Amino acid sequence: MKTKLALTILGAYNALMGVLMLAMPGTMGETLVGAEKAAANPEMLEMGTMFHYGLAPALLMIGLLLIFARSCAMETAKQLLLAYVISTGVLLGVFFGVFTNQDAIQFSAEMAAPDVIAFALALFAYLKGK
Repeated sequence: MKTKLALTILGAYNALMGVLMLAMPGTMGETLVGAEKAAANPEMLEMGTMFHYGLAPALLMIGLLLIFARSCAMETAKQLLLAYVISTGVLLGVFFGVFTNQDAIQFSAEMAAPDVIAFALALFAYLKGK
């Protein structure tokens, strides 16, 4: 797989998620805490909303950096992919190690599916990149 294609896909995914989190943080916050908890406890919804406002610029930055780095040298592209693999691995560890054991949020494996796919793509591109 061409590293340029992988960087483009990963960059577009992260940038899009960042923009979506800025555009609809309340909706994503409600998904995070659950509609029932959000209705019963407005502070929980506010926490989920603020979480998405805080995460949005980071995802947008990651996405733009990956998109802007598409034409970099192969060695640099592989380093970026490795960094993405490591950090997404940590993210998935938090998802499945911390989020699944919390009553405050409604986390499910389906919510992490896009990140698992992004992790697999980054790992594949790192190992097989050309």
